[in-house]
Amino acid sequence: MDEVRNRFGDAFQTVQSNISMATETGLRVVRQYSDEGRNMAMRAINDANIEANSMLRNAWVNVLDLIERLKNTAREVADPSIIYEQLQILFRDEISLNNAFFVLVGLGFGTTGGVLLGFWLARPHIAMPIMKSIACTSFRDPDNVAVCNTGVPPFESSSDILVRVRAAALNRIDRRIAFGYGRTLRRLIKNYDSSYNTELPLVLGRSCAGIVEAVGKTSKSGLEIGDEVWLAAPWYESGTASELVVVPETRISRKPFLIGFEGAASLPYSGCIALSLMDAHGLTEHTSKGKRVLVQDACSPVGCVITQLANKWGANVAVTCHTRSAPVIHELGAADIITFANEHFRANFIDVNVEKSNLINELTPREKFDYIFLTTRIAYDHKFLEKFLTKHGIIIDAVEPELASDEYGPLMRVLLAMLVKFRKMMAVIFRTHPDCGGPHLCHHGLERLAGFVNDETLKTVVDRVYTPGEVERALDHICSEKSIGSTIITFR
Repeated sequence: MDEVRNRFGDAFQTVQSNISMATETGLRVVRQYSDEGRNMAMRAINDANIEANSMLRNAWVNVLDLIERLKNTAREVADPSIIYEQLQILFRDEISLNNAFFVLVGLGFGTTGGVLLGFWLARPHIAMPIMKSIACTSFRDPDNVAVCNTGVPPFESSSDILVRVRAAALNRIDRRIAFGYGRTLRRLIKNYDSSYNTELPLVLGRSCAGIVEAVGKTSKSGLEIGDEVWLAAPWYESGTASELVVVPETRISRKPFLIGFEGAASLPYSGCIALSLMDAHGLTEHTSKGKRVLVQDACSPVGCVITQLANKWGANVAVTCHTRSAPVIHELGAADIITFANEHFRANFIDVNVEKSNLINELTPREKFDYIFLTTRIAYDHKFLEKFLTKHGIIIDAVEPELASDEYGPLMRVLLAMLVKFRKMMAVIFRTHPDCGGPHLCHHGLERLAGFVNDETLKTVVDRVYTPGEVERALDHICSEKSIGSTIITFR
């Protein structure tokens, strides 16, 4: 047993000795490779420092050489004799002089244009205030009229007036405008506006009533902030059916004090048309007595005005209207009323026998007329009405005519643009507002209308009042047989 123990102890010592020797050998190998790696790293660092120092020295030498060359070049350029020689070479002949001149001019224009462009790009952008308006958004879509957010129009003249609209009137012409009436001329006019104005959305409405918000500093209208006013706008300008409108002082005046905003909004456009036509054809308060007048579709806004004024001035007034409108037209002073059950008797006489039509049968037994006013668009040729006129009688069309400019080609549009520009120049020279056609709208006519209303010669005829959100219903009603007088949009 002791022998076994001794042999086991000897074997254990042998194994322990072998392990110690292997450990010492491994440590020695690790130390050897570590020393070799450290030496290699030191050599690499020393070589890199030597190469970097060499590169820095070369770069510094190149910089010094460049500076020296720049100094020499500067001395040569600054030498007056060298400059003189170069100028002699540059301007050696007339061609060179011309070339140099154009180069300098080009540099001048280019520099100036660049500076102006930079100022324009760096200008502060001020957000345009927004208002609610009734506008058409296209010229093709049948549902193209809606309530839109549009920018508040800027003052185009220091005499313009800003009005907060309380009520605006929509007319049949607004429906035609929404489908492109006057689009060509309107686009040309906008091209010469002092401020950029997009074609769409286009605000509708030809007349309104409201309160003065601001007055231009050079205005001579006598209006003050807070005054209650009414105004009219021609078809070629932006309309009045919006919360705010800017209008020239020549197309605005104080509204009649006897009526409210809704009633006042119904008269400016239709009233000015009626007055201007009657004045132009000699039917005035001094010449109307005893005259025979026929008003086609007397329930239209213009027809209501002509019927009342002609009756008050002593004329014998006969009218045509829908059966539903007869009681209202009778109250306006019509002595002879011809009623029809169809839509404003707009039958096409190409398909209807003229000699057997109700209109002919009604007019034949009556005395001939001195004036026949056509106040709405009709689908037939109205020349047959001439046989119902006296020897010096006349047919007066109060409807805005179709515009040939809407069908113009490129060449005619160029000529029309020249005409528009000429009218703009004349307006600037004579300090007036340019007139591009349409009914005569001015503050003198509005003041006359206000006088007629205040002395109860003229009554306002308001059929229905809608809110801006009901604009589609309002337009449908205007163009229907049920419409009597004016249709109003309230902004209260």
